[in-house]
Amino acid sequence: MKPLSESLMDLAVRVKQFEDSSAGARDKSRAALQSQREKLTTTLGHEGHELEKTAAELREAAQSWWADTQEAIERQIGVMRADFEKWQANIRSQRAGQTPELTEPASKD
Repeated sequence: MKPLSESLMDLAVRVKQFEDSSAGARDKSRAALQSQREKLTTTLGHEGHELEKTAAELREAAQSWWADTQEAIERQIGVMRADFEKWQANIRSQRAGQTPELTEPASKD
């Protein structure tokens, strides 16, 4: 059997090896986490930029669509107003062509 001091020395050596390997694993894990964090930060920055770009394109497309829609509606309203004016002019001309007896109510005699 080994003397107690020798067993304690062996135990101390093993503890030191464990501490060293633990510190190495911790440093390695920390470096891997830092690398992952940097990759994620870069990816999120890129994705955020792409999202903003896509949102701007969609906003521009929506504004263009709305402007085109308003323009088409205004054109259609203009056509409808012109048709209405034409219809009113026809009615006025028809009334003007009628004899006065037909346009005025009959007087009671």
